Amino acid sequence: MASGSAHAASDEEKAAARALATQGAGALSNGKYAEALDLVSRAQAIIQAPTHLLLIARAQVGLGKLVSAQETYLKLMRLVLPASAPAAFKNAQSTAKEELAAIEPKIASLRIVLEGVGQKKVTVKMDEQIVSPALLGVHRPVDPGKHEIVAFPVGQSPVKGSVNLNDGEKKEIKLVIPDGPPPGGVPLNPADNPDAGKTPGSPPTAGQGGSKFMTPMRGAGIGVGVAGVAGVVVGAIFMAKSGSTQSQADDAASAYGCTKDGAVCPPPKTAAQKTAVDRFTALDKDAASQKTIGVIGLAAGGVALAGGVVLIILGKPKPAAAPEKTASVEPWFDGTSFGLRGRF
Repeated sequence: MASGSAHAASDEEKAAARALATQGAGALSNGKYAEALDLVSRAQAIIQAPTHLLLIARAQVGLGKLVSAQETYLKLMRLVLPASAPAAFKNAQSTAKEELAAIEPKIASLRIVLEGVGQKKVTVKMDEQIVSPALLGVHRPVDPGKHEIVAFPVGQSPVKGSVNLNDGEKKEIKLVIPDGPPPGGVPLNPADNPDAGKTPGSPPTAGQGGSKFMTPMRGAGIGVGVAGVAGVVVGAIFMAKSGSTQSQADDAASAYGCTKDGAVCPPPKTAAQKTAVDRFTALDKDAASQKTIGVIGLAAGGVALAGGVVLIILGKPKPAAAPEKTASVEPWFDGTSFGLRGRF
């Protein structure tokens, strides 16, 4: 038999194909159908031979892939063999005819029906494989067993269904596509095209993606507000510290002999008295400086906090603006008449 490639198979390739087919036949005898299918398919890719096709079909039957096995058997039976073909090739064809007759009654039939489609674009998958639109609404051969069918209407949630088919059983499954747009919060179909129904480059519409609270302006407002809170805290700390320092200065001044309000103090006569005066005078200055910092912190923090609140309020998300309508007018002339034409 001829090689599937343009060049003739080398001796090394022929030997490799023969070894792969032998290994595949052994795996098939041991019930290792997936391994057998892989090995013999590799041999067939090197050297196309009826005996390879027969082993491939048997492995497919073992895996429950009766529809694929049917096609492989038919391909084998349709080969035109020369009179000089080896007896093994001719026997493979006759054996294929017998084995095909045994599996054909076991092949099931399924009809997938979509209701409520209308003008909607819907993609259908069976066992994660796309179903051609030409196969919808008609009975098609399928392998026995359980099958998952999912319809993906553009812009709506997937509609799922499943069916279990026995050998040779004929069934129908209906998937109802709901009317209208999806309910709030339902995302676009994520299966095939997450951007289905959206214009490239267009901003997300209300309810589609993005945060419902956070905006750039609100982010700035939160940052300014946090700085304002920090300013108020710092200001309050310095105001409290100022009061404590002033109390220490007043106590020191009273101990020295100053009046209660500190307005009149006796002049220092000794070094100890001078040190005492310097002490409560320094405390007075420290208290004044701390009070100034506290007032500035409270004022600046309060302003920043108020500004942050304003930014958060003004920065609420806005619904997407409707596309602007454009109008245009242009003159026209066709040689015999003229006028204006436009779009509004």
